[in-house]
Amino acid sequence: MGDDRTLTILCGGDVMLGRGVNATVRREGAAHPFASLTHISRRADLFMANLECALSTAPRRYGGPPKAFYFIADPRGADVLTHAGIGLVSLANNHALDADASGLGDTLRLLESANIAHAGAGMNEEEAKRPAIVERSGVRLGLLSCCDHQADFSAGPDRPGIWYLNLEEPFGQVSVLDHVEALANRVDHLIVALHWQPNWAPVVPSSYRRLARSLVDAGARIVWGHSPHHFQGVEWMGSDAVTLYSAGDLVTDYAVDPGYRNDRQLLFEVTLAPGRVTRIRALPVELGYAETHPAFGAARKWIARRFGTACGQVGSRAHDTGEWLEVWPARENYAR
Repeated sequence: MGDDRTLTILCGGDVMLGRGVNATVRREGAAHPFASLTHISRRADLFMANLECALSTAPRRYGGPPKAFYFIADPRGADVLTHAGIGLVSLANNHALDADASGLGDTLRLLESANIAHAGAGMNEEEAKRPAIVERSGVRLGLLSCCDHQADFSAGPDRPGIWYLNLEEPFGQVSVLDHVEALANRVDHLIVALHWQPNWAPVVPSSYRRLARSLVDAGARIVWGHSPHHFQGVEWMGSDAVTLYSAGDLVTDYAVDPGYRNDRQLLFEVTLAPGRVTRIRALPVELGYAETHPAFGAARKWIARRFGTACGQVGSRAHDTGEWLEVWPARENYAR
């Protein structure tokens, strides 16, 4: 295909398949959570999401300090991902070990059996830091996945866990930048997933914007953030790369925050051409209980308005094309 090779990548937020979602899937089937989105999700060359739960029948819970929430789904959760068309998941998050080490092992085996690539967690530190590399239409894409909280989930030389990134320690950032530089030479496009920032972060802290810039300078094409439970703005990093500071939530059973309206979210689509990002846009979606569908009417208008504000905070603007919200640099004369 030469230099004309282009790909469309869907970047979703947190997919939490435990608790009420798990009960709903048992009753309604694996197709239920994404049934209203598959006409979009299956058209993409690659659909990525953050898997915010363990997949396991293990009766154990995490053996470390008690947590407020434990998210554990049946093995059928892998079928939910497959039905949606999700082919790559980020696992570096604060729920990967909710079913303890044995549950993480179950999760990894189930994903591999379903041919779903993954990065960010493993049975030791080496596995947790190992990139996922997938190929679509002859184009190689690499994913590195880190999390900046839940330090007790950190993988060790002989300890299962996640790739924990301590942003207070300069060495942690240097280490991830070294991994980015090394992987960038092996793939056509490099994606860095970061489960970062506090919940309900009202704006993107400047320190996170600096880290995103450093990751792009080291070779990342897409910096894909999640964790705050609501979407944030998208920043064009020059003309070749983008940062999605938070992709929000995608499937959950969570209570709705009346201010942040975490039932009103976005599904992001990035178009890649050789050496660069050519377009990024976002589809407004509405989260029901254990299912997600395109947003319309007042909900869509609210999302478009909120996203426009969020993009303005990081130097870009959202243009409403009727179905999607396309993200442009703020400068009118910016050439892409």
